[in-house]
Amino acid sequence: MEPLLSRLESYDYDILMANSKQISVGKGEYIFKEGDPSNYLYFVLKGEIRIFKYLGKHKEITIFTRGKQDGFGEIGIFSGEKYSNSALAQKDSLLCCISKKDIETILSHNGRLGIHVTQWLAESLEASKAKMRDFIAFGSEGAVASVFVRYSNMYGIVTPEGIRITEPIMIRDISKHIGISRETVSRIINKWKEEGIISNNNKYFLLKNVDYFKELLFCENCGVENCVI
Repeated sequence: MEPLLSRLESYDYDILMANSKQISVGKGEYIFKEGDPSNYLYFVLKGEIRIFKYLGKHKEITIFTRGKQDGFGEIGIFSGEKYSNSALAQKDSLLCCISKKDIETILSHNGRLGIHVTQWLAESLEASKAKMRDFIAFGSEGAVASVFVRYSNMYGIVTPEGIRITEPIMIRDISKHIGISRETVSRIINKWKEEGIISNNNKYFLLKNVDYFKELLFCENCGVENCVI
């Protein structure tokens, strides 16, 4: 999905920046927690932010991650008085934030910017809905497969052997993304390795049969174009 700020013409971008303030957050720091007042919409100038929801003790699910030039906090700013998810910095990050009042005023006077924000919101909703479908409809194996497909779309390089994912994938991160135990994730990955569907060199994976995942998830019948984490 194209980041929000990358969609904007320079005039609209400058309006947002002129009404924003910059903040720095370190890796592992919260920007907001579920239930906090939804006072700001955020933009990522540098770094990576994970948006997630608690499902109970030691259990959580990733809604999405947002990187450079993208925004977050819209689930709250445009939907109620409190954030319904938590936002955590995955890396040292530089953010801009704009108050709810200011973004509402800007959008009410700038139709072109409003259209860009609406399109971004709609695409984000579609991507999140597809992710929830994968997690709920296709069981634990489908949920893990969904993570690998999304990583391959974001970081995959096509090679004669298959799709090589250039970013490391941690078992604990997959567990956090989909809200199932590390033991279950490990069991599924080991099964795929035994069947020759994937292989790995430490934390770097090669998808030797990506069609297996796509058939498992009925990807041919999915209309979502921006299938990412």
